[in-house]
Amino acid sequence: MGVESFHPQGLCCPNCQASVSEARNFRKTATSGLQVYRCKRCASVYNLYSQTVFAGTQFRPSQVVLLLRGVCQGVSSAQLSRELGISRQTILSIRRKLQSSAERIQPEAALPDAAVETDEMFQNTGEKGDPHRDASDPPRRRGNKRRGHGTYENDRPPIVGNPKGRESGLLRLRLVHQTDAETLSAHVHQFSLPTATVYTDGWRGYNHIQRTREIVLHTDGEWATDADGEGLYEIHTNTIEGVWTTVRNFLRPFRGVHKKFLAGYIAICEFVMNLKSVSVDFISKLVKSTYS
Repeated sequence: MGVESFHPQGLCCPNCQASVSEARNFRKTATSGLQVYRCKRCASVYNLYSQTVFAGTQFRPSQVVLLLRGVCQGVSSAQLSRELGISRQTILSIRRKLQSSAERIQPEAALPDAAVETDEMFQNTGEKGDPHRDASDPPRRRGNKRRGHGTYENDRPPIVGNPKGRESGLLRLRLVHQTDAETLSAHVHQFSLPTATVYTDGWRGYNHIQRTREIVLHTDGEWATDADGEGLYEIHTNTIEGVWTTVRNFLRPFRGVHKKFLAGYIAICEFVMNLKSVSVDFISKLVKSTYS
């Protein structure tokens, strides 16, 4: 892990932005072994972790690398705590900050593809960790089996995906509160080109999207259809439905996620599926602090 991973424009004083070349070596921290600098202009003290989510911590660089890898791989905070020798609460605090950064840098641009698939997944969540003092609202002991489409309010918040644009292979995942026509239309219009063909199931929430739309009717036993008789079953949503398996597998190690944090987990999962491998640009944006 080099300086460019955290500070691609170069390490500088967080107070006056003077280059590290205008600082003197002040000391080295005993625990992390990081070089601490004192700015010659304003006398501010800083190190590699300054202006990142790791500011003020004493993690060794090796611990930071493993922590970042674990968060991107969906390793639970309890397991990371055991492996790294860092308290679970500290791990969870850093994870929340990284998730917040991931949400902030999620791409807003439309997929460049001429054909995209759209679908929804309903994820059982709740209020994990919150005390349940109301006797009429006890914590659930089993999965939420409420019938019908889920909503944020009934603890089955929908995740909407415009995935795997069929040419680019890119993905857009967003947590929404409900799957009504207004919400789904806004999602499709933002993340697909006006000229794109959108493949959906028969859910009526998609009836008002202003795109060329091809429908596969699961309720009629359809899973893929050949519209032009060429032998290619091009009308389907199999790609996005396969994505939901990856999303559920990513969430499974956490054994329940509070619904107010679910969007952060989904943001990390989206980046993992889109990037395939972690880049310096992604890490530098992910660790950039919005708290300092």
